[in-house]
Formats: sequence, C-alpha cells, structure tokens
Amino acid sequence: MDKVIIITGPTAVGKTKCSLLVAQALKTEIINGDAYQVYKGMNIGTAKPTKEELSEINHHLIDYLDPLELFSVADYQKIVRQKINDFKEKNLVPLIVGGSGLYLESVICNYTFDGKTRDASFEEKYFDLSNEELHELLKDIDPVSYENIHPNNRKRVLRALELALSNEQKGTKKKEMLYDALVIVLNDDRNALYNRINSRVDKMLEEGLLEEVKSFYPDKLGTTAKAAIGYKELFEYFDGKYTLEEAIDKIKQYSRNYAKRQLTWFRNKEYVTEVLIDVNNFNNTVDEVYNLINSFLTK
Repeated sequence: MDKVIIITGPTAVGKTKCSLLVAQALKTEIINGDAYQVYKGMNIGTAKPTKEELSEINHHLIDYLDPLELFSVADYQKIVRQKINDFKEKNLVPLIVGGSGLYLESVICNYTFDGKTRDASFEEKYFDLSNEELHELLKDIDPVSYENIHPNNRKRVLRALELALSNEQKGTKKKEMLYDALVIVLNDDRNALYNRINSRVDKMLEEGLLEEVKSFYPDKLGTTAKAAIGYKELFEYFDGKYTLEEAIDKIKQYSRNYAKRQLTWFRNKEYVTEVLIDVNNFNNTVDEVYNLINSFLTK
C-alpha cells in the first residue's frame, strides 16, 4: 500500500507550525485536512496558514472554493485521493495536515458514500427543536456524527439523523485501510489547550476577525462555510441576536467543545499515534514527529 502521513489534533495545538518544519525536512508539500480552509477569504477565522507560511511550502486545497459553494466529505475524499496519486507520480511523500477527523478518515479508510436521497419533509418534523436539542438526538443513535458535527450545522445534523433513523449511514466505513497511514495526533494538557484556544480567539479578533466576517454578511457564505465556528456566531451578532461579548464567549466555548470532539474522534483509533507537545521547547515536538515519520518511511 502507498504510504500517507497525517498530522492532526485539536484546534490550536500547533499543527501548522509542526507541519511546516516537517514538510521542509521531508522536501514535500502539504494537503489541507481542514474542512473550512478550502474556502477563499476565510483566513483569520479558520486559522489558515499566513501568506508567508504558504510561500514556504506549497499547499493544496487551501483557497480552493468560493465560500458560496458546498463541500462534502465525499468531495474531499475524491480530491485528496487524486492528490495522493499526484504526489506519488512526483515522488513526494503525501503529507495531510488538519483537524477534520471524518474527512481524514474518509481518505485512508474504505468509506463509501451511498446514502439515500434526502427527504425534503424531514426537517419539518424537527422545526421546533433548537440546534442544541436537535444535536442531542444524535448522541445515542449516531455517536460518531454527534462528536464530529457542530451543533450549529443544522443541515448536517438533520441529514445524519435522517440516515441514522433509516438505518443507513452517510459514510459506511469498512475496517480495512486503503493506505499505509501514519496518523500523528498532537495533544496537550486539556486546561493548557483550552487557555490557548481562548487566547487564540482574542488574537483573531485583534487581527480583524470581525471585519473579515462582516465582509461575508449577510449572504456571501454558503451553508457549509457558514457553519465554521466564528462565522455563525458573528452573523448572529450582526443579526442582533447576541451582544458582541456574548458572541465572543460563544466562539470560545464552541472552539473548546470542538477541540474536545476532535480528541474524542481519535480516541481508541488503532491507527493513531499520539504525541504530547512540548510547549516549552516545540522543537522537541517537531523532532519527535520527524523521527516517527522517518522510522515509518524506512521500515
């Protein structure tokens, strides 16, 4: 099987910093593994690599789509598998970096996407439920989707509910892997990670997150893009639903919740190798990751 390397982990753990140094050492390029960094202009809120960082290493699937376009796991799977083939032809090691667990797993595992056509009347049955109440219905009948789908992404929650209740799955995963994959999950102490997430949101606001989101308001984001944390909450602030302070608090809360869901997704996955980051000397983390990759590539 072809070898593939994935560097993933919760938001704000240091994936970008680590991956840039690893890619330089491997003399390879990076395939984006974040569901929202594919969209043009959504830079600050998705923690997209900076222009300087993008100039250091060639990135694929960054600034790939107009924010009004829809983008699914099936779309991502198809494109990235082709990218892996392209890398092989260029004698490059495929390096995928990002935190969207379902997207990443759909590439390396034998997922198929053959769910039934959506029932247009299904949404009406749950019209009176809030996003949070609707999301909670997934907890017992489809815990994987519950952990992976943000409560604010109402359309995806409804779709997951519909398929689960009809005993079908949007992505049916068989156990076999399609690639010889090294999946490195960067992790950190929970409290330290949460504090860093809060600080990152503050920094995003200092860098112009409010102005970035306002440039898309009210109708320049499609259904998929609008579900990104930070954009949904600030749209609701612009609508007058929240004060700015309340919206910021929600962005921090949902970002922490998302980090928890990311870690839950990878917990007990047999193909995962966890690396605890060294906050005091991040180069130690990079060295550990590189050594794991080097051993993997030479075995």
